[in-house]
Amino acid sequence: MQPLGGTTMSFALTWKQGWILNSSSDRNNPFTFLHDPRTLNRIELPNFPHPLPRVFQCALSDKPTSTAGCVVVILRLNEPCFWYCRVGVTPEWIKHDYDVGSQQCDIEGLVWEKRVITDLTSCKGKFYFYIAAGDYVILEFNPSPVTQIIKMQGVPRRFGTAETCSFELDEEHYKFFAFHDYKDGALNITGITLYKIDLIGQRFVKVDKIGDRALLWSGYGGGCCPATRFALEPNCVYWTGPNAMHIFNIVENTHRVCYHPSNDLPKLSSEAFWLLPV
Repeated sequence: MQPLGGTTMSFALTWKQGWILNSSSDRNNPFTFLHDPRTLNRIELPNFPHPLPRVFQCALSDKPTSTAGCVVVILRLNEPCFWYCRVGVTPEWIKHDYDVGSQQCDIEGLVWEKRVITDLTSCKGKFYFYIAAGDYVILEFNPSPVTQIIKMQGVPRRFGTAETCSFELDEEHYKFFAFHDYKDGALNITGITLYKIDLIGQRFVKVDKIGDRALLWSGYGGGCCPATRFALEPNCVYWTGPNAMHIFNIVENTHRVCYHPSNDLPKLSSEAFWLLPV
């Protein structure tokens, strides 16, 4: 949330397409629209009926300029529900409550709560979310939202001790794992792996190169861009993690930190995000 001209405006970056959702519930000047910072294009959306939560995520099923009626989804990260609309089709936002199972909250197994979708990746008009070891949620709109949970094979054994991020490459879904432990209280990377998510075969497929491309990853999600053209290293993942910039080389299976905070430099925020070049 950021104050803007006496109002409260919410914004979220939609990774795959590079659009930014802007919304204000001010009674005198309500607005909700998608903004492309590269072309300055603006696509009007139905006004959101109330202020958006401070923490939320926005995802698009496709390019919002497509004629198929791109679906815009706004996730509430602390409740099992989301809001959605179709660009140029639906006159208002529609709330949808979902159920993708429950998870245990205590050691004894006495306290359970509903799982909440916290991060959506779009690919070929559908949305994907990894909810637990071996379980993948597929969300599609036909035209109403329908969720499907599938069991995956080849899940990394150390999934619970990894930082992960989803990417879309060549209209396929990928997931990167940075396995770690903690040494003297500091994050210690112990291994890295990039997987292609084969939803037809229901398995994780290890990938050892992505060509002259770089994957950019922060707390808000991940995206892909040409590497050499923008002075980045090919086959690498750039991660703005807590207090450091990490570079992972997929081909060489190496990791290095190129930014360390010092007394005269502020700590690097994990809430920073990338603006992808085109």
